[in-house]
Amino acid sequence: MTSTAPLPRRPATPLPLAAAPEVHPPPFRLPGEHFVAALLWLALGAAGLVLTAPQLAAGNIFDPRVFAVTHCITLGVITSAIFGALYQLFPVTMGRAVRSLGVAHLTFWLLQAGALLVVAGFWFSSGAAQGTGWVAVGIAAVLFGPNLISQSLRAYPDPVVGRYIAAAYVAFMAALGLGSLRIGETLGYWHVDRLAMIASHFHLAALGFASAVAIGVGSRMLPMFLVSHGFPRWPLRWIGPLGGAGLAGFTLGQFAGSRGITLLSGGLMSLAGCLYLYLGLEYFRRRVRRTLDPGLAHVAAAYLSLAIGAGVGISLLVGRGGFSPRVWAVYGLLLLTGWLGLLIVGVLYKVLPFLTWLHLFGPRMGEGPLPTVADLTRPAWGWASLACLLAGLGVMVPAIGFGLGAVARIGAIAFALGVALVLAQAGRVLRLWYSR
Repeated sequence: MTSTAPLPRRPATPLPLAAAPEVHPPPFRLPGEHFVAALLWLALGAAGLVLTAPQLAAGNIFDPRVFAVTHCITLGVITSAIFGALYQLFPVTMGRAVRSLGVAHLTFWLLQAGALLVVAGFWFSSGAAQGTGWVAVGIAAVLFGPNLISQSLRAYPDPVVGRYIAAAYVAFMAALGLGSLRIGETLGYWHVDRLAMIASHFHLAALGFASAVAIGVGSRMLPMFLVSHGFPRWPLRWIGPLGGAGLAGFTLGQFAGSRGITLLSGGLMSLAGCLYLYLGLEYFRRRVRRTLDPGLAHVAAAYLSLAIGAGVGISLLVGRGGFSPRVWAVYGLLLLTGWLGLLIVGVLYKVLPFLTWLHLFGPRMGEGPLPTVADLTRPAWGWASLACLLAGLGVMVPAIGFGLGAVARIGAIAFALGVALVLAQAGRVLRLWYSR
């Protein structure tokens, strides 16, 4: 039940309102529509995972419906959440405002329409829908760049974060470009190596785009959420260059069919991943607030998934047993739903209640005792969602690895139940927002 005891006047999770006095965040409608869309896509992706888990366990990773579910997560959940987070947090933490709110809303609708067409095109095997969807996503990405990303290299006060965001945008555009190569092949315009294209496309999207944003923006957000001090900053100077060089070399090695280049580049990416895991460990180790709330526990679980996924990725890189589709399925599952999915859920657990608190009680600060941010949520739901999500992943990963389709579906159902609890928590917070 919600506490009724006298509470502090300020929110439990401080977040700076602006890095520069003249810069203010956009109206909540802009990031809010992105966050709501990401949550709805997460529900759709979880339902799709229940349907396709046996396909993953059978090693059918090229099944069109598997691709549909994958893009529910990548385009629907991850890209929507990243766009929304950057629109909200980039102005207030980096001192650069969105140039045009109208263009920002347009990119949102183009992204959602494009993602829907891409997913439907894969699910129903419609090349026309896929092609139209990728065009819409591409237009959204092109418009998004000048509206926000182009200012990242001039970001105040931390240019390192701006560089990560700019590099992530380049990787995103490269991933879209590789996707267009596959579309051209299906139309008979040219031929590309399918495995090379998919492997490069996946890593550019998951590591070059999504993880780079998580590293850059997370270097500001996570220490703030954890109240962490004294952590090293030097890994940030190396993670980006090592990871970027590794991704470029990996793509080249894949298309050139060079195992040597692929191994060397994969080693650079692995080194960058190890440095980031070390940095994440330092965020948590040096925190002042020792007890984790449900949101930060989801983030900690995301780092654990990243560590396990990195180990699986290294085994794929150095293994000589030939192509192993089930291991690739495990690798993708750990990175997309484990690392990035849990991270996004954890951040939304922190950001949505805080923004709602500012909307409801910010103008009344100083007038008397006010609820804290934590009072807007039900912690039990957060812990229950984490338990279900981790149980689902904990069952799916070995079940897919050993080819146990029925068991993998049970894990997917547990994961979907966790997603339902996440939506219930978010719905409760958003109802408070719109009730005033």
